[in-house]
Amino acid sequence: MPSMAGGGAERQLTYLCRELVTLGWDVHVAFVHGGPNLSRLEASGATVHRLAASGNYDPRILSGLVRVIRAVKPDVMQCWLLQMEVLGGLAARWTRTPWVFSERASEQAYPRTFKMWLRRKIGSIATAIVSNSRAGDQYWQRIVTAKVRRYIIPNGIPLEEIDRAPTAHLTDAPAASQTPILLNAGRFEYQKNFETFVRALHIVARERAFLALCCGEGPLRGRIEALATELALDSHVRFAGYAPNLWALMKRADLVVSTSFFEGSPNVVLEAMACGCPLVVSEIPTHREILDEETAVFVNPGDPQQIARTLVQVLNDREGATRRAAQARARVQRYSLPAVAREYARVYGEISNGDDSTPAAE
Repeated sequence: MPSMAGGGAERQLTYLCRELVTLGWDVHVAFVHGGPNLSRLEASGATVHRLAASGNYDPRILSGLVRVIRAVKPDVMQCWLLQMEVLGGLAARWTRTPWVFSERASEQAYPRTFKMWLRRKIGSIATAIVSNSRAGDQYWQRIVTAKVRRYIIPNGIPLEEIDRAPTAHLTDAPAASQTPILLNAGRFEYQKNFETFVRALHIVARERAFLALCCGEGPLRGRIEALATELALDSHVRFAGYAPNLWALMKRADLVVSTSFFEGSPNVVLEAMACGCPLVVSEIPTHREILDEETAVFVNPGDPQQIARTLVQVLNDREGATRRAAQARARVQRYSLPAVAREYARVYGEISNGDDSTPAAE
């Protein structure tokens, strides 16, 4: 993994490490940079290897990976996110180590650039590709040959840990007991579509009071904050940055909104389901993979008018929102961390044993 930053992929890695250690696996993680998820990783029971590097293109990253592989002699290696997908893949091939390529998104995430061309080339020589959604697997189905094993394993969530999280108390919410709270969380980048969400809030503000919490960091945060100010939403929107208490905020929120243009296996949506918070989500395949009309309300991510109308309707129909949230919470049980870790352990076992009997993309 390139770093232990605050993103969903980094958090998923820490969950998987903890569960694999519980299952008796000897887990090692190599990374370059620390971040908010480093403490979770250190507490997981995995052995950590921090690689020396002066920048993202430092050749010492590759040589450091090779040294770690030769010292640990792993049965299988998994590479997460672009930098390590490429460098980790090269190191695995160099040391003749079976390795897994991680697909965390879907085709829309990958522009036609040299980096993405290189990513596809490296992925096509992996031992296996594990996608966290059907959309991610369909992307690779058109690229790789039958020699590359393909699996679909969704993200897992720590259901018991989420259940133990307290409900947040928002002292700065206007008329705190009455004002509905909307929550949108994710990295501030094109994929997450915060701009359309904020434009929809501008329309909602004409009809009713609310407080929207936008949680996360990213390159577009300053631009989205400026847009909120331009639309006179400063009293309606809070930019909370990275939120270590996200589950507590979800339990306080009246609505979690995800207007993403595309996703892999959406952590925020799964966590909102576990928190029992009603959902309004974009009409995209990966949301449809885990939700339907009984569990969420769907919107066109490119239409702020429709999003605004839907938000008002859902806020005005508390009974319907509560009913859908209860259905979603019951459904999320299938994404428990132990179940997901067992699937990964099975895949690792097949790969390390050279078992060719399992069909692609289970």
